[in-house]
Amino acid sequence: MIERPKKMRTQIVELNVGESVAFPIEKMKTIRAQTSELNCIMQRVYATKLNRDDRTIIVTRKE
Repeated sequence: MIERPKKMRTQIVELNVGESVAFPIEKMKTIRAQTSELNCIMQRVYATKLNRDDRTIIVTRKE
């Protein structure tokens, strides 16, 4: 059986406080929208940071 990669939202929701996950910079608008929505719905705090050298956006769960 072929294992599918986890969806972006699932990866973000599964983060514990202090953990981070990186996504391709091309997904920046999607990631920022997802984290903003999850901040409200789940009463969590996520921060995003761009790494232009690696061309990634990093999501970190703060609370």
